[in-house]
Amino acid sequence: MDYLIDFSIEEANELLQQLLQNQEHFFFSEKELLKLSKQSIEPILQKTCLDIAKLMKCERVEIWLFNEEQTKLRLETSYDSRGTHPFSKATLLQHEVPAYFEAIVHKRTLAVDDVATDPVMHGLRESLSLEYHPFQSMLDASIVLNWGVGGVICCLSKQKRHWTPVHRHVLASVADMFAFIFDRLHRQETENYIYKLAFTDTLTGLNNEHAFYKKTEESLKTLSAEERGIFIYMTLDQFTNVQNVLGHDGGEEVVINFAQRLHSAFPKPSIIARIGFDHFVIYSPISLKNNQGAILSKEITNTLTEPMTILGQEVYMTFSYGMAYYPNHFDNVKDGLQVAQIALEHARKQTSRKAIGLYKPSMHTFIKESLLSEMNLQKGLDLKQFQLFYQPQVQCDTGQVKGFEALIRWQHPERGLISPIDFINLAESTGLIAHIGEWVIQEAVTQLKKWQAEGKDYLTVSINLSPAHFLNADLPDYLLKCTERAGIAPQSLVLEITENVAIEDRDAARNRMAELRAMGFSISIDDFGTGYSSFAYLQNLPVHQIKIDRQFIRNISTNQNSAAIVQTIVQLGKTLGLQVVAEGVETKAEWDILKQFGCGSIQGFYFSRPLPVSEINALFQKTALDYQLYLPLSLQV
Repeated sequence: MDYLIDFSIEEANELLQQLLQNQEHFFFSEKELLKLSKQSIEPILQKTCLDIAKLMKCERVEIWLFNEEQTKLRLETSYDSRGTHPFSKATLLQHEVPAYFEAIVHKRTLAVDDVATDPVMHGLRESLSLEYHPFQSMLDASIVLNWGVGGVICCLSKQKRHWTPVHRHVLASVADMFAFIFDRLHRQETENYIYKLAFTDTLTGLNNEHAFYKKTEESLKTLSAEERGIFIYMTLDQFTNVQNVLGHDGGEEVVINFAQRLHSAFPKPSIIARIGFDHFVIYSPISLKNNQGAILSKEITNTLTEPMTILGQEVYMTFSYGMAYYPNHFDNVKDGLQVAQIALEHARKQTSRKAIGLYKPSMHTFIKESLLSEMNLQKGLDLKQFQLFYQPQVQCDTGQVKGFEALIRWQHPERGLISPIDFINLAESTGLIAHIGEWVIQEAVTQLKKWQAEGKDYLTVSINLSPAHFLNADLPDYLLKCTERAGIAPQSLVLEITENVAIEDRDAARNRMAELRAMGFSISIDDFGTGYSSFAYLQNLPVHQIKIDRQFIRNISTNQNSAAIVQTIVQLGKTLGLQVVAEGVETKAEWDILKQFGCGSIQGFYFSRPLPVSEINALFQKTALDYQLYLPLSLQV
């Protein structure tokens, strides 16, 4: 039996427009969008369900949302003319009502004139409750989000209805309105998570260095004339030895445990951050009326040094620290960290454990001269004590080595192999960074030429450029001279800069990138995602590659949020036509997930640690076929 149409298409459009206008402030007000959350939209959803019920002339309206796998629907909110909500937070499972799930995933709208006889409804009423029996007709419209069907709006009528194209059109339009808000909510949650990662140490939950700078700068502005700010730079004394015994996991447990103790010992307004594996910084405002030395009281020290139970073993840790005071010793956060660390290093020259140092201006000159004497960078360059190690970058879907990242090491005659983290800052402060950077470029280009002469002309080499060297006026000419002399294409050399360079000095960075890109060189953004404005600045910078920072990769096999962030970055790169490289891949599970996401290239210890040239060449000689090398070796047949 056909029923009369409840309203004409003109009436439907007029009612729909009225509904949209009622919600316009919420959906299109920038002020409201900034406050968007699951809690803030709940009353809006309920009010909209009521409006839809009036518009569609039905007794009940529901909004159901899918889980990520589209195997479960959860009732998000509803309106019932009877004034009850008996199905609040109900769920439907795919295996219970497969025909219904199939219909709403693949159809824009689903019209059921008779719930009792339609085969699509088989099992649906039984899966919910007998309360559904009064409803005889149903009309659904899928909520189509950017990633696919995210849910459904359901109208239920106690009378048998013949749902016309007009009804379908109206409900589909309302579903599109909901799609906008749910997409915006998902994007807001993603951006909030990225922001959290950019300002939170993922291992301990403490502030990271970025957050420490930001929060401490704000706190310093609020100090009164009777207050001072104390900076403490702290390290665990025997951490390396403990980690050698307990392994990497045990070392992480020690750090997490100690971080929790710091958090309890220094409540707000103190600010605590982890800035290195076993390096912590603390800022606290103090009153001049108090004893400044009491900031680390005996009680706090005893708490921090209580034995820990790590992997079933009792571990005793001690710590050393340096202190400095604002504004007595420095006038900004960066200098505060530096002078507190100088105080620590000066104290540790006297003892390696439980060292305590209070900064004095004379220490600065002493430490600087000591470091210059101990680590004579110019002498290291002159005596050819530097060498490049190469970490393979493999094609994600096959494991084929496509290139390498060149990483500098210093083979010091007394101290052994030194990582760049221990001398790059000194190189920048002494003005030698450009000379070291030029040496890296020359060595990398020379080695790349040798590999290409051996038939490996598909390889690329990535080199890291410090901020100062990247913006150096002589860099473009030097790069061109080196590549022309070696006879290699500029495209074979990938120039990596950190994300902070692109953010902090955007105009200068953009101009330099454009200049180098025009010359044929490839530009890569390293540590991508650690700066909050990542998604915004990429559209204006002439880069061709982004490298996902390792902190996003480490949890993708166990944390859905981390996986979602990585997948978002991969899709962003594809949308912008950029190559995407994932750093820090350490397990097969991480590799498998990155393959599913369609990531382009990856590197990490699962495939190979950074190796000297001799070991790279040995791999090619022993395992390569037609000059091709596949990693990891453990998976090769």
